[in-house]
Amino acid sequence: MSKYADVALPVPLDKFFTYAVPPSLKQTVRPGVRVYVPFGKTRRLTAVVVKTHDDRPDGYEIKSILELLDEERPSVLKIQLELLEWISKYCLCSPGDVMKAALPSGLRPDNVANSRPYKPKTERFVRLGAKAVTDGNIFVDELFDNRQTAQKELFLKYLELAGYDEGKTDPQPVTRRYLASFSRSSSVMNSLLEKGLLDSFEVETGRLPVFSGTTRPPLKLSSVQQDALDKIRSAFLKKNVCLLHGVTSSGKTEIYIHLIKEQLEKGKQVLYMLPEIALTTQIMHRLQNVFGNEMCVYHSKCPDNLRVEIWNRQTGPEPYGLVLGARSAVMLPFSNLGLVIVDEEHDSSFKQEDPAPRYHGRNTAIMLASLCGAKTLLGSATPSLESYANAVSGKYGLVTIAERFKKTEPPVIEIVNTAELRRKKYMKGIMSPPLIERISKALEKRKQVILFQNRRGYTGTVECPDCGWVQKCDCCDVSLTFHKNRGEAACHYCGRRYSLPPACPSCGGKEFRGRGYGTERVEESIKNLFPQARTARLDLDSAKSGYETILTDFQEQKTDILIGTQMVSKGLDFNNVSVVGILQADSIISYPDFRATERAYQLMVQVAGRAGRKDSEGVVIIQTKQTDSMVLKMVESGNWDDFFNNLMQERQLFNYPPFSRLMAVFVKSKTAEKAERAAQEIAKRLARLFGHERVLGPDAPLISRIQSMHIRKILVKYPLDMPINLSRKKFMQAASETEAIKGLMNGVVLSFDADPQ
Repeated sequence: MSKYADVALPVPLDKFFTYAVPPSLKQTVRPGVRVYVPFGKTRRLTAVVVKTHDDRPDGYEIKSILELLDEERPSVLKIQLELLEWISKYCLCSPGDVMKAALPSGLRPDNVANSRPYKPKTERFVRLGAKAVTDGNIFVDELFDNRQTAQKELFLKYLELAGYDEGKTDPQPVTRRYLASFSRSSSVMNSLLEKGLLDSFEVETGRLPVFSGTTRPPLKLSSVQQDALDKIRSAFLKKNVCLLHGVTSSGKTEIYIHLIKEQLEKGKQVLYMLPEIALTTQIMHRLQNVFGNEMCVYHSKCPDNLRVEIWNRQTGPEPYGLVLGARSAVMLPFSNLGLVIVDEEHDSSFKQEDPAPRYHGRNTAIMLASLCGAKTLLGSATPSLESYANAVSGKYGLVTIAERFKKTEPPVIEIVNTAELRRKKYMKGIMSPPLIERISKALEKRKQVILFQNRRGYTGTVECPDCGWVQKCDCCDVSLTFHKNRGEAACHYCGRRYSLPPACPSCGGKEFRGRGYGTERVEESIKNLFPQARTARLDLDSAKSGYETILTDFQEQKTDILIGTQMVSKGLDFNNVSVVGILQADSIISYPDFRATERAYQLMVQVAGRAGRKDSEGVVIIQTKQTDSMVLKMVESGNWDDFFNNLMQERQLFNYPPFSRLMAVFVKSKTAEKAERAAQEIAKRLARLFGHERVLGPDAPLISRIQSMHIRKILVKYPLDMPINLSRKKFMQAASETEAIKGLMNGVVLSFDADPQ
């Protein structure tokens, strides 16, 4: 009987493809293995087998699998296949998009001819050759004549390095590279090999890092931490998901460590997720000190060959017990998962924006744990409204830590009215006198300072002072950010870079000025105000050249003032910070989005939480023109319950999450008219299928053109209890009906974003 395989291919088509299994591969082709298959007339692609069966498809010629790539074991485990199928359905994307996101590129070359498949890391060694031994002995003087001094010296060096002890121990292999370093010329080594006095051979060494330090047991918990740990254990007896709502600096990480140890002792695996790659370095050292080589770090910035080796180990007989990683770590294979920890669960960095699949790392982690029969612990000082609502309703367990570790006092929050100070001409650029004074006192006491500015670059825009012309991106509907250190302006949406024009294209003026403050300009101001202070900048630009060094230097107090964007708000633990400055709170309060208030509160509380940790007294200066803002008052009071209740009333009134689910539908085209026409048509069909009151738009988003594509957005609020298969069917129906209109979708791109953030 013939055998067929349904496979997922790395192409943006929303279906599986069926191939015939050759007789020679019938016993070995099974779900999860990778295979090479023909696609189209000339392409050869890597595919993952999803299902095998005996049902021959009708209506077209069946092509055969060309080659099996996984002979020992499948690259994708059964539970992974289930998770990846769920992502495809929930996020309305193709199975191929999900496979491309999940598998390291070394495991999914696009085609045979142009692929860069994974290559194992090897090391060349040398060992004693047969011709060096006579009757079990090594007679060095007889092996070399008087002219071969260099060869003799290198051979003796080999015996020394190899631990040779005549009559007691045989010489061991030595790396060829290390032995060659003792010779001035490679010809000396080559001569020893040619004579057969040494043999050269290759060993696969791998890239997996090895921890060589000494591990320690977890630290003893405080009574408050122990109480929280006990409550989490109790919650897990009844619930699969628990939210740990602990104020900043309450010691959540140490609780995680105790839970991880319990799981590892049971032989279970743990996935520990963080929102930012920069965070993994600091947490990694804490975890390695306890778990040593039982853990690994996995994220998208790891070298691809290392990602392949971690992936392969996870599918093998001795997988890592603990995986620490960012969003992409949720795609790794887990054969015996017991616990998933999602730290800083509120953070929007857990959401993948582009390209597809546009999945949420937190929600996907909860689904992964559910498929594995594992528990999920969500942790945050400022939980997302969705997670907190689930906890309050009883769907999740809820454990609260209301005080800082060792009862450290929370930082004092001072709100500074910059509008009033600027009117009186007291401001020094972006810096207010109260903030300057606090920084001066902190530096005198050898304390550290963190300054938060929610914009990178030097200035927000470059403009002509004579006519007001602003330099904009040619391909995006956005003004350019000037980067002084590069001497150019850049678009932060498409990445294009521009030189300043020699003259204003509008009026011919020769002078330009920057408007606004980015982190570069803040750093320049700080250096002028505090020339003796050691400063560093942490943003997307500086992080490219070494965020680990920046954070380590600040941790080791080699830096006095750290200036950064949102990266400085994300769970970093610095003991010596006494002052935190939020330089322009208005930029995060005044944003046209239903989540703006929630985000602003979370961001400011998280940034403020970097101050006054451990034994250090802390103060937070928030500079704003909107001193009467409700968000600022809530941040100042620290009353989470009032904040939560106010927002829940708003969300319920307008039927936003957590009272509904959201799907954003994006329509893009190179012409605005085409985008608008297609968006109107699909919006009509969505309104018919979901109800007019549940569909908003189409509208042009805040940035209405990116990479020369005009954008229209439709937002659909659909019921929480609507099954995934039903909602997917409705969205797909609206899309297919729209695509059926002749000529409408030519040059139009349609995409879906589940749970947009």
